[in-house]
Formats: sequence, structure tokens, C-alpha cells
Amino acid sequence: MKYSKQREIILKTLKAADTHLTAEDLYHKVREIIPRISLGTVYRNLNLLVEVGEIRTLQSSDSPSILYDGRGDEHCHLICTSCGKITDIDLALFTPFDLLVYDKRGFLVDDHDLVLKGTCAECLEK
Repeated sequence: MKYSKQREIILKTLKAADTHLTAEDLYHKVREIIPRISLGTVYRNLNLLVEVGEIRTLQSSDSPSILYDGRGDEHCHLICTSCGKITDIDLALFTPFDLLVYDKRGFLVDDHDLVLKGTCAECLEK
């Protein structure tokens, strides 16, 4: 992939975010650094970064918006159906499941795209 200063700033901004962002949210953040960047440029770069596996996408069934995840490593998501909060969860939790799948079906899991939906701790307290 050819180097691009715009792509570098888009990626750095997404990775620095403490939440998963829509392209439009990211566009507004990047415009603070590159005022003349277009929304189309942000979309094109996001698509390329997804294609090369640098970032991931996430879409909740409750929203038509695609969210971009700055974590390029394999991980899963917890989505609160009450408040909409999305939390990352590392895959170490799924290692026993992967082993069970292999033992029972002879299927070797090499990638996960898992979203668990439920109620977060904060909403349960309310």
C-alpha cells in the first residue's frame, strides 16, 4: 500500500479514539487536523484500511451505520441493547471454545467475527 499522509492521520485518529466511530464522526475529527479533507477521501481510505486488515468494521442490527474499529487485531464485541455501548473483548476467552469446536467437529477456527448482545453492567445497575 502506497504511503499517504491523509491515510496516516485517519488511521492515527481512529486508533486514538476511545470508541468505535462512523466515517462521518471520524471525518469531523480528522478535519480538525486536515481542514480541507473530503468525506469521500475518508471513506476511500477507510475502505482500503479494512481491505488490508489494518482496521475492522462493525455494524449493529439496531443501526444502519457502519462503525470503524481502530483495533486491527482479532477481538470480539459486546453490545449493550439498552444503551448501545460497545465494548471490546479479547479472544483469550474464546480459546477453550475454539478447542472444543476442533475436538467435536475437527474444525480449526482461524478467525472470529463475533458480536454478543445483552445488557452492560451500568444498565443492569439502573
